[in-house]
Amino acid sequence: MLVRLISLILKELLQFFRDRSLLIFVLYLFTGDLYIAANGIDLTLKNARFYVLDESLSVSSKELVSKFQPPTFSFQGYLINEKMIEKILLEDKAVAVIAIPKDFDKNLKNGKDNQIALYVNGSETSVGYLFAGYASEIVTRFALEYKKKELSKNLPIIELKQRVLYNQNTDSNIFMSITELFSVITLLILILPASAIIREKTNGNLEMIMISPISITEFMISKVIAMNIVIITGVVLSSILILNLLLKIPLHGNFFNFIILTILYVFTSSGLSMFIASLSNNMLQVSQITIIVLMPILYLSGSWTPYESMPYIFQKLTYLSPLKYYLEGSFSVILKGLGFSFVYKYMLMIIALGIPIFASGAYFLKKRI
Repeated sequence: MLVRLISLILKELLQFFRDRSLLIFVLYLFTGDLYIAANGIDLTLKNARFYVLDESLSVSSKELVSKFQPPTFSFQGYLINEKMIEKILLEDKAVAVIAIPKDFDKNLKNGKDNQIALYVNGSETSVGYLFAGYASEIVTRFALEYKKKELSKNLPIIELKQRVLYNQNTDSNIFMSITELFSVITLLILILPASAIIREKTNGNLEMIMISPISITEFMISKVIAMNIVIITGVVLSSILILNLLLKIPLHGNFFNFIILTILYVFTSSGLSMFIASLSNNMLQVSQITIIVLMPILYLSGSWTPYESMPYIFQKLTYLSPLKYYLEGSFSVILKGLGFSFVYKYMLMIIALGIPIFASGAYFLKKRI
């Protein structure tokens, strides 16, 4: 049995490398896709275009505007009147408009309250939200500095000193590239074993397999092991060559612990691929069902939406996602440098959720074959 299984695995690997379109697809996901995710998606605010309606026309108002500096902000100019605000935002010429009132300088010097209006383009939700947060911090800091300078004495102020751990430069490309790698792994777990099984069905080979000495279990396991070898090899090479060497993302923890997590996640989650294969009759159906299964897995993992931002019922459903534990465990190893004594609990959760998934997928596929 072992000899037959090894022969079947080698045959599957050979078929995979002969399939040029599938090979190019996998190579792209482990190389180009990760690079684009790291460099093409930025979660920070950059070159945010804004206009200013300055009715004060004072030195202090111009000083405030000068605080909005590139590369975070891109000052586009001054507006003449309030009627232009809606036109500017409606035509998407700016992310926001800052309106400084006429009595701004006078109220600032007299210690009175000042109200600066910030008009944000709500159609660009994420950028607008970031702009509002940055602007609020700049205005608050400007007011404190001005008051301290006016009184010409040291005021007791509370200063928040930030200390960022694990990603000192807060580079979003680190998070995006690692998260994209996990998404790629999940996609390939679903699609590769299922496509290998369906290929035999569409080629009419299942009938020949049924009358051969090969058992259904050997047939399924060989497909899963072969495709998972491809995935794990891709993870190892892309982690070293793309993430570490090309994108300069450091690996703070033990790389072996990360690979153990990956192996457990890949093999236990392969049950979903067998489930997809049991419902499909051709490659088109495999692709369609894969998308249906993939989206909830990614959403419930917390990779796209923070756990705390989810509705209560979805927060509870995240505990049923193996990707959640794989993601948290891998981040703990890669960024925090935590060892086996900490990440073993994530491994146990992956196994606990993965065994029923694998067993169920194998059962459904066996029934359909």
